[in-house]
Amino acid sequence: MGEIEVGQCWRDLHDVMSNGIGRVLLFGPPGTGKTYAALYSGIGVVPAERLVCTEELTAGEIMGTWLPTSQHRFEWREGPAIRAWRGLDGRGSRLVVDEVDRASGDALSTLLAITDSAESARWRHPDTMEWVRPGPEFSVVMTSNVEHPDEIPTALLDRFPVTIYIDRPHPKALRRLSPDLHASALAGSLGPEGRRISLRSFYAFDQLRATLGPERAARLVFGPSNAEGVLDALSISAVSG
Repeated sequence: MGEIEVGQCWRDLHDVMSNGIGRVLLFGPPGTGKTYAALYSGIGVVPAERLVCTEELTAGEIMGTWLPTSQHRFEWREGPAIRAWRGLDGRGSRLVVDEVDRASGDALSTLLAITDSAESARWRHPDTMEWVRPGPEFSVVMTSNVEHPDEIPTALLDRFPVTIYIDRPHPKALRRLSPDLHASALAGSLGPEGRRISLRSFYAFDQLRATLGPERAARLVFGPSNAEGVLDALSISAVSG
């Protein structure tokens, strides 16, 4: 297979981030590389901070909390949101918020404060009592597996002027697969309901077929009902390639 086409959704993300938009929501089916892109697209020397939302996520896990030390004292440990606000030398860095639609009420109110406009966002450090504000290079990329952005709480969605539907795997993620799997991974759907197959499944199939053979690997990874479809797609790809 030749050069992998980038796809409009990934071009849109690149153009948006390159032009200084610091609030972006990536949504769509799982296993397409949304988190990978959020963590690495347009990132400089400071790595992105990451949050994975669950129903149990607390404000303390976002902002920070008091933790015991070996001297039987407590000290404040800043959370990923405040670390991203600060970044390097107070300039700010990237915060990635995964599966934001799953955030609890406690976490949601905290995310609203963290993702507020630069003019309004501020937080009082409970130890030093300093006012902390997001640095000028602070950005947030949220990801979600929902099929429509309306499933995101309205108040949070309002803070993200750009929403991009991710409908195809990230090119760099595809390159981790053997070339004969690229077409099937791009198509992505199998079965009567057109369920999208995650790239993670293709990675597992690619690894297993080397030792177990394609037929058995397909049954183990995709299930008996979908295995034949995958193998047929590979045969077509081999002939057309």
